[in-house]
Amino acid sequence: MAPRLMGQVVHQKGFTLLEVLIALAILAIAFVTLLGWHARNLATLIYDQNLARAVLLARERASLVHYQALQQGVDSVRSETGPIDGYPGFFYDQEVLPTGLDGMRQVVLRVFWDQRNLNACEVTFFVRDAAQ
Repeated sequence: MAPRLMGQVVHQKGFTLLEVLIALAILAIAFVTLLGWHARNLATLIYDQNLARAVLLARERASLVHYQALQQGVDSVRSETGPIDGYPGFFYDQEVLPTGLDGMRQVVLRVFWDQRNLNACEVTFFVRDAAQ
């Protein structure tokens, strides 16, 4: 029964404990969901930045291979693997394959930063002797 104040009934205003707990549970679920989305967005952003860096490093490496083939001939271009100087955690794998044509080779270049995803960035191109 509501308390009386000088002959009048006073209605108590406010929330019950159950209503407060339900509101807190809804807020907690919303915050956990938003934090999960934020973490996933950060992981995607990091992956995209690494992929963009790998593409630029692959283009740089391809330019070096083209320059080497023009200066020293396609026979000087060899398959090799190693880290990329100045970019810790980034590696390249360069595979040189014959094409059946004299003076021309196919180069498959992979740049990766994660050992679980070795084909993160793969570029295939051809080099030839400048004299031909």
